[in-house]
Amino acid sequence: MKTIITSNLKLFMLKSDNIEDITTILLENGVLLHPTDTIWGLAADCYSVIGIDKIYNLKQRDKSKPLILLVDSLKMLTHYVPHIHPRIETLLSLYKNPLTVVYPDVRTLPSNLIAKDKSIAIRIVQDDKCKAIIKALGRPICSSSANTTGAPFPTEYDKIQKHIINTVDIIDIQRNTTKHLSRPSVMIKYDSKGEIIFLRS
Repeated sequence: MKTIITSNLKLFMLKSDNIEDITTILLENGVLLHPTDTIWGLAADCYSVIGIDKIYNLKQRDKSKPLILLVDSLKMLTHYVPHIHPRIETLLSLYKNPLTVVYPDVRTLPSNLIAKDKSIAIRIVQDDKCKAIIKALGRPICSSSANTTGAPFPTEYDKIQKHIINTVDIIDIQRNTTKHLSRPSVMIKYDSKGEIIFLRS
């Protein structure tokens, strides 16, 4: 289902599985509600200050807690992370499940996405639709789970809080909305020797 919208003015909820619709909304500072390779998430263009603020407000999240970045490939990742430890690069090529890595040195990203210690959490998405959205956008999306802070992570559309559904700018309906997804990704960081520290397993 598609509804007509005017640039920067939301008239109706837009539900679509069309990548062009989704990227248009993202480029107009909108927030996307969509199934990811882990759970249902909220996404915005990583360069949209307005979109990022919308996510924080929707989640009632402290802005000192950064969102994560989703990229479509190792090539895109290396554009933002100039130095990836060889052990981590090997892990990324071999690990078969969703894996979010906190990188200590990033560049060319808005300051509101980067933690005080100059790090940022980034995941190379495995879901084909997520990859297609990011590729069409031409840059990463920032992402967070589609729930208010402290509420359960939504693995099914029907478990997403109603105020989130009613407030986002576009919902990706490319999957059956009752589809059960997974859980948040494993999250790690690493030291100067490439030794891995698990932050979420």
